[in-house]
Amino acid sequence: MTFFRNRLFLEGIALGGICGIVIGSIIAFTIGASSVQAVRRAMEDRFPGNQEVPFKYLSQ
Repeated sequence: MTFFRNRLFLEGIALGGICGIVIGSIIAFTIGASSVQAVRRAMEDRFPGNQEVPFKYLSQ
């Protein structure tokens, strides 16, 4: 286990981990945003409803 005593090795692991978390978060956010839009679009296609606000009820 002498490689854990090498400072450059530990810095490389730390830097790689940080970069991995950043890149993974960007990819997850991109995929997550597109999947939310796809689900929303599918729900609107399946259950088309009136999206307008009934203004006659707002004046009460």
